[in-house]
Amino acid sequence: MAKAKKLTCFERCMIVELHKQGLSQRAIAAEVGRSKTVFLHFLKDPQGYGTKKSSGRPQKISPALSRRIRMAVRQDTGRSSSQIKAITGADCSPITIRRHLRRKGFKNKKRLQRPRLLQRHKIDV
Repeated sequence: MAKAKKLTCFERCMIVELHKQGLSQRAIAAEVGRSKTVFLHFLKDPQGYGTKKSSGRPQKISPALSRRIRMAVRQDTGRSSSQIKAITGADCSPITIRRHLRRKGFKNKKRLQRPRLLQRHKIDV
């Protein structure tokens, strides 16, 4: 399940004031329009709210690299992921680039195979 947005400064002030007035947890939740657990966590440690570092492995592709990859694809759609890696100077595997492009909505499409034009196909003018 995705994380909800953090409490805004206005919501925090509102929660503190309503709590000082002695309103019940359910009433505060209804007034602010957020769940009971959100403001209970905030009231438990107001200074520490929203300061927890995000855990997990950091992203290999930065936002700037993501823009460079997408620009390289838009310039020439026939490029392979290895070529995109070489052009952008990405420090990741071609598979990571492919996965990233798939997440961004780009589809893998093989070019249609067409026979090569020979001299006999060309018209002399």
